[in-house]
Amino acid sequence: MEASRLQTERRMAASAYPLKARWCSGRFPWLAQYPSDVPPGLDVPRLRTEQLLLCAHERYADRIALRYYRTHWTYGELLRRVRQAAAHLAEMGIESGDRALVVLPNCPDFVVLFFALHWLGAEIVPANPLLSGKDLIHLAELAAPSLVIGLDVRLKPVLQLLRQRRLPRLIVSSLAPHLPVYLRWPYRLRALRSNLAQRLNGTEVVLSGRLYRHDRPALDAPVSRDPDAPAVLQPTGGTTGTPKVAVLRHSNLHANVAQLHAWCRLEAGKEVVLAVLPFFHVFGATVGLLSSIAGGATLLLQARFHPSRVWQVMHRWRPTVAPMVPFMFAALCEEMRRRGRDLSGLRCGFSGASALPAGVKQEFQDRTGAAIFEGYGLSEASPVTHSNPAASNARTGSIGLPLPETEARIVDPHTGRTVLPAGQVGELLVRGPQIMAGYLNQPDETAQVLRDGWLHTGDLARMDPDGFFYLVDRKKDMIISAGLNVYPAEVERVLEEHPQVAECAVVGLPDRFYGEKVVAFVVPTQATRLDVRELKAFCQDRMAGYKVPREFQVCEELPRTFLGKLRRVELRRRAA
Repeated sequence: MEASRLQTERRMAASAYPLKARWCSGRFPWLAQYPSDVPPGLDVPRLRTEQLLLCAHERYADRIALRYYRTHWTYGELLRRVRQAAAHLAEMGIESGDRALVVLPNCPDFVVLFFALHWLGAEIVPANPLLSGKDLIHLAELAAPSLVIGLDVRLKPVLQLLRQRRLPRLIVSSLAPHLPVYLRWPYRLRALRSNLAQRLNGTEVVLSGRLYRHDRPALDAPVSRDPDAPAVLQPTGGTTGTPKVAVLRHSNLHANVAQLHAWCRLEAGKEVVLAVLPFFHVFGATVGLLSSIAGGATLLLQARFHPSRVWQVMHRWRPTVAPMVPFMFAALCEEMRRRGRDLSGLRCGFSGASALPAGVKQEFQDRTGAAIFEGYGLSEASPVTHSNPAASNARTGSIGLPLPETEARIVDPHTGRTVLPAGQVGELLVRGPQIMAGYLNQPDETAQVLRDGWLHTGDLARMDPDGFFYLVDRKKDMIISAGLNVYPAEVERVLEEHPQVAECAVVGLPDRFYGEKVVAFVVPTQATRLDVRELKAFCQDRMAGYKVPREFQVCEELPRTFLGKLRRVELRRRAA
C-alpha cells in the first residue's frame, strides 16, 4: 500500500510539468503581452516540496543534483542522504508539525536537511547566519522551534540563543568535508574555537555528518501531510517593519515554482543553476533551490557572494540560469571587465529585490548573451508575483506583468478597495496560489494585509494600459541593500542605545552595487563630540553587518513637519 501511495505521488509530481493552460480572460490586459509560449493560467497540482525531489529522482537519478567544491551528488545520492537524515531526525524525536530553526548558508547540508525535515512533516524557520544572538532569540520567541541547526564557524549567536532559551536539540553543520585541502584545515582551525561539550548542558548535540553515513538506515516513505500544511515560516518585516513570520504552505511554494518554470521556459533535466541567492530567504529558496530541484537541474552552491569566486565557478561549470540581485550583476560586470574575459553559456538571469540599472542590465546581457528577467515579489507571496518578459517588449522601469495564474490591481490607498484605472497611482494588490496563509500567531496583522484573498503589498504603483506595472514608491521606508531588507526603525533603536546619541534617523540611498545603502543621520547629545568610528563599531556588535550604516552624518537637528513627523525625503535630499 505504501509503495502504491509513493507511485501515485510521483505521478502527481510528474504531471505538474509540462503545464497546461486553464483560464484566460479579457479582463486582464497583461495577458495580451504574454510571450506566445507562456500560458495565461496553469493546472498546478497541490504538492509538497519533498514530492518535487521524488519526481526529480524518478526522472534524473543519475544526473548531478548539486556541486559544492569537491562534493558532486547525483539525484540518487541526494535522495539517499535525505532519507537517512530523516530517519536520524525521527530518532531524535522530530515529528510532523515540529519546527526547526535553520541558521545555515547555501551548502549541501542545507539542501539535505530542508528536504529531510519536510520528509517528516516538520516546518522550517530559515535564518541568516549573520544574525546576532539577539536577533535569533527574538526569532525563536516568534516561531518556538524545537531544533536549531547552525554552522560550526558561526556558532556564537546560536550559543547565545541556547543560553537564553534552552532548546532540546542542536545539529552542528560543517563545510569542512566538502572543501579542498588548502581550505579545509584553516576552516577546521576556526571551527575548533567552539567547544560545544563544555558549553551546552542539557542540549543534545549532533554533528550533521552523522545524519547520513553510509551505514545508517533510511526512512523510505515521507510522512503524509496536507499540501496546504506549513512548509517554511519565513521571517519578514512585512510591509510595516514589525517583525513577523509569514506562513508559506507547500502548495504556495510549488505554485510559484510552476509559475516560474512556465514564465522562464526552463528546460527540464538540462539546466545548470548558479545558487548564490541565499536559501534562508524565500527568493533563493524558491527561485534557486526548489525551481532547480523541480526541473532536475544541477545546483552550483555558493555559501556567499564573492565576485572572483563566483566568476571562477561560472567559468568552469557554465551555468545556464543565474538568479541574482542587482548588486551581484553589477559586481560580475566589473569582474568581467577586470579579467578581460566574458562568460558565455548563460541562457537567462533573474533579477529581483530592487531595480536593476539599465546600464548594468545591458552590459551583463552583452557580455554573457543571457536574457534577464526582472521581477517583483515579497516574502508573503513565496515570493514572485510579477516579471518582465525577457524579449524586446520588456518595459524599462517596469516590474513587469503578473505571472500566470496571478491577478493584480491598483486600489485607492486610503480605502484599500476602490479599483483605480490605468495610469493612476495607488496600492498594489496581488492574488494567486502563491500567497501565504498568513502571519504566524498574528491574526490582526494578517487581517490587515489579506482581505478576500488579496494581498495588500504596501507598495504604491501604477498600471499602464497594456498591463505593465510600475512601482512609484514604497508605502513604508524599508531599505533593500544587497537584496536584504533593512528596517530604519530597527537600526534607529540600536543607535539610540548609544549614550552619545540624542536622536537619529536612517534612510536608504541609491547605490550602484547594493541597490541601496544605509545612511544614518545622528544628533549628538549636548557638549559631546561624536566618534563616528566608535559608533559604527557599536552597531557592528549589535546587529547583522548588512544593517550597519555605511555612512554617518552628524547634524544639529532632524527635519520635521509641524506635527513633529520626521521628513525622510529631506534627509534623502541632504544625503544625495
